[in-house]
Amino acid sequence: MQNRESWVADTLVELADNLAPAFEPKNYWHCVANRYAELIGPSSIRLSAGPVVAHTDERLEKPPLAGILPEEGPGIDCHVNDEPVVNVLLEEAGTRWRRLVPAALSLGYRSAHAFPFSRREDVLGEVTILTAESAPLPMADLRIAGALADVATIGMLNHRAITGLTRTSEQLQGALDSRVIIEQAKGLISARLEIDPSDAFRVLRHYARANNRRLSELCELLVNRRMTASDLVSSVPKRTKYAGHRR
Repeated sequence: MQNRESWVADTLVELADNLAPAFEPKNYWHCVANRYAELIGPSSIRLSAGPVVAHTDERLEKPPLAGILPEEGPGIDCHVNDEPVVNVLLEEAGTRWRRLVPAALSLGYRSAHAFPFSRREDVLGEVTILTAESAPLPMADLRIAGALADVATIGMLNHRAITGLTRTSEQLQGALDSRVIIEQAKGLISARLEIDPSDAFRVLRHYARANNRRLSELCELLVNRRMTASDLVSSVPKRTKYAGHRR
C-alpha cells in the first residue's frame, strides 16, 4: 500500500462521514468491508452487521463456506466474546472449528482473524478475515484493523442516534403544528357559532367523525378558508345545548 498514513487518514474520515443526506447503511458496511480488503491483502472479507452481509470474495458466498461462516469460525467467536480473534492458523484450529477448517484449507486459506463492531453494550456485528498467508499479521495492521472497527461502530451508532432524534423532532413538530391548527379552528367555530371553545371542539370532532375525516385535516381546511364554519352548522345535533352559548 502506497502512502499508508494518507490511506489511514482518508479511511477514518470516510467512515466518520455519515451525515450526508444520501447516507445508506448497506453501502456504508460494504465500504468498510472493502477497506479491510485493502488493509490486509491478499485476503477475503466477510462482514456481518444486522441484516447486512458483505463479501469481498465470491468464495465466501458459495458452499461450503457460505453455510459455515454464519454458524462457526472467528466471526462467531468474536461476536460471542466481544473480543478480536487474530493470527489463528487454520491447520492448528481443527478442534476449534471442525467444519470451517477443512473447508477453508481446501480453498487455500491458512489463517483467520475477526474484529467485533461493538461499543459498550451495543454489538452491531463483526468482520471475518481469511488470508492465504500463515505469517501473523503485523501489530500495526492489527491496530489499524481494530481502529477501523471502532470508528465504523461509533459512526453507525451516531448515525442511528441522530436519525432517531431527527425523527422524534419531526414527530413533535408535526404534533405541535397540528395542535396549533386545531386551536385556530376552534377559535373560528367559537366566534361563528357563539359558543365556548370546548363546545367548538365538540362540533369539530362530531363533523370529523360523521364525515370520516381526520380532525387535523378538517381544521386545516377551515383555517385555510377552503371550508367555512357555516358548513359545520348542519352537523350540530339540534338537541345539543352549549353551556357556554352567548345570548
